[in-house]
Amino acid sequence: MVTYTARKSVPRDADETRARIVSAVGRIILRDGLSAMGVNALAREAGFDKVLIYRYFGDLDGVYRAFAAQSDFWWTLDEMRSGIDPKRFSLGDTVKLLLRRHAAALRARPVTLAVLAAELVDRTPLVIALEAVRERRALELNAWIASHYKLPLAVDIGVISLLLSVAINYLATRARKIRVMSGVPIKSDADWERLLSGVDAIVDAVFAVQ
Repeated sequence: MVTYTARKSVPRDADETRARIVSAVGRIILRDGLSAMGVNALAREAGFDKVLIYRYFGDLDGVYRAFAAQSDFWWTLDEMRSGIDPKRFSLGDTVKLLLRRHAAALRARPVTLAVLAAELVDRTPLVIALEAVRERRALELNAWIASHYKLPLAVDIGVISLLLSVAINYLATRARKIRVMSGVPIKSDADWERLLSGVDAIVDAVFAVQ
């Protein structure tokens, strides 16, 4: 069995050890990519003997589940709905604000963008765990909207939100490497204000026909 002694340290407590192991996942993804993830690489990055990974998480999949569950990877329901009063915000305005918050959350999370860029071709257990978290939080958000608004029959809010949020995912991911797509700048904050103004216009147009 191979163990690592370089940069190995004695953990102060179980919570600190777990946190350091989980945080090491994001550093490996950003620096080396999803394919570089493994028990040995994770132990080396965290600075612990790999036996601690098995002790605190059971296996590598347990680490993945812990990493996926933390709010630092994907937005939470509270993050999205904060300050939105359904009595003052129309459904259309709420959808526009949620899409803007979705874009801001992605652009502020470089690890998330790195995973989105790689997940189509690198179907690792980590990717699957992250997808489960994203799906659960999306369902939570959809349920919150449905519980606070009367949804129009003429507009499939779920489909519209999916299409626009996936477009945001793609553009935010592409913006990691390129500045312009189809002649439209996609890199800077000003570029994104232009893009999101376009998203606003689509949402307004959709709700105008109901």
